[in-house]
Order: sequence, then structure tokens, then C-alpha cells
Amino acid sequence: MRGQQLLWSNAVIALGALGCVPASWSLTGLRPPFTSEDWIFAGGIGTATWLAYTWQRHVKSTRPDGLRAAHRAWHRHHWPTLRFISLMLVPIAALPGCMLFRALDGWGGNSALMGATLLLASVLTLLYAGLPGTEGVRYALRRLPRLKLLWIGLVWALVTTGWPIWWKPGPHTIPMGEAILLMSERACVIMALTLPFDLRDVHWDPKVLCTIPQMFGASGTRLAALLLLASACIARWLLMEGNLAVLAGPGIMMGAVILADEHRPPLYFSLLDGLLIADAIWLMTTV
Repeated sequence: MRGQQLLWSNAVIALGALGCVPASWSLTGLRPPFTSEDWIFAGGIGTATWLAYTWQRHVKSTRPDGLRAAHRAWHRHHWPTLRFISLMLVPIAALPGCMLFRALDGWGGNSALMGATLLLASVLTLLYAGLPGTEGVRYALRRLPRLKLLWIGLVWALVTTGWPIWWKPGPHTIPMGEAILLMSERACVIMALTLPFDLRDVHWDPKVLCTIPQMFGASGTRLAALLLLASACIARWLLMEGNLAVLAGPGIMMGAVILADEHRPPLYFSLLDGLLIADAIWLMTTV
């Protein structure tokens, strides 16, 4: 990936996160059309995702070995513009949090749980890559051995599944057990799609991370991704009471991760992120 593609890649990830919100609603049995307020919530999640990934890259750009040379040069050159855009987007990104807090009164004993997930996701996002500067790396959660992938899956599950299904008002609120199953499905999908990126960075990531590609190689990484997607299929099948149509998205993702290789071109990795968008469209129009 060249430095000029950083902004575009963040945009694809953000759209994928936006799509995950109505996808989560679809997997609870809700049918489109969704309201304008629903789309404001989803748009806020997508915007927050763009900000989060831009923040992570900014943190890494402040360190000599945080980003590849081309990425670091591009990011530093464009940082004033990116910072301006980020500040303009903060109010939009804050909307889902505000909407969640507004809904707390109707959640009784679960209000504390919802507030805790807001705090947890915020802390994990802020400290995933640590703080800016060389010394800031000591606070990076991603450097904890074997936990990098789990952090990513947990945050995506909370933000793109937990928050949307807990916020959505009315009689469609689902039991906690089903919510956990749905969040587990999202975590499995996200971790599976993240593994090809870890394989791409197998020689760039510090050995201390002990990523799956570093420990098990390319074949082990592809197998792990397939097992995660198979788990996601089981969760979807249980949630949708045997509706096989919901398995199309993970099925296509299986074909994509089988092709994972550290030398794949940037387009392959953009398409991986784009599969989240395609899956969301499929669920909204078919399920």
C-alpha cells in the first residue's frame, strides 16, 4: 500500500463499520427501511471508525518505526488537513454515544453495562497503539502478546453490534444471550478479515506481538480465519433459525481468506474491507 492510499483505506473501513450497524439489526430480525435516526446512528459509527483508524496511524507516525517510510511521509505531510477534517467530524462521531446515553433510562439494571461498554471501547481505541511519541508505545495495548487480534474483535463487536442493538428502541430489544451470540459472530468475522492483514505485516510487526502469522505461518493463518468464519456461520444460523441465506457473506469471505498471502496487492486488502459492505447490503435486501 502506498502512502496516498491511507485515506482511501480508512474510508473503506469506515463504510464497512457503517454497514455493520444495519447488518446487526437485520440479524435480529429487523427489516428495512430504517429511519433517518437509525442512519444517523450508523453514520456516526462509521465516522467514529474513520477517526479511530486515523488516530492510530497518527500515533504510529510519531515513531521512527511506527509506519513504513512511505506511509509515515504521506501521513506527516497531510496531517494538518487530516487533523482539520477530524476535528470537523468529531460532533458526528459523538452522536451514537449521545444517543446511547439518551436511551439509558429505559434500560434499568443494564444501564451500567451500557455505560461500561462505552468507556471500555473508548479506552481500547485510544490506547490500542499507545500514545504519540516514542515513549507512548509503552501504553500500547496491541503490544500485549497474543491479544492484538482480540482487542480488534472486541471493539468492533461492541461498537458495531452491541451498541446498535442496545440502542434500537421498541419491542425489538433482544435478550442478553442473543446479544452476546451476535457480538461473538461479529468478533469472529472481524478477526477473520484481520488475519490477512496480520499475514501481510508478519515481518513488520514486532515479534513480541506473537500474532497468529508469526506463530503458525501462512497456512495456519488461513486455517484460523476459516475456523473463525465457520464459527460466525454457526452463530448466524442459530440467530436466524436455520436461514441459509445469511451464510452467503461469510461464505464469500472464506474464499477471500483462502487467497491470503503477504504479497497480495493493495486492492486485495481493500476488497477484504469491502466485503463488510457487501455483506450488509445482502442482509438488508435478502434476509
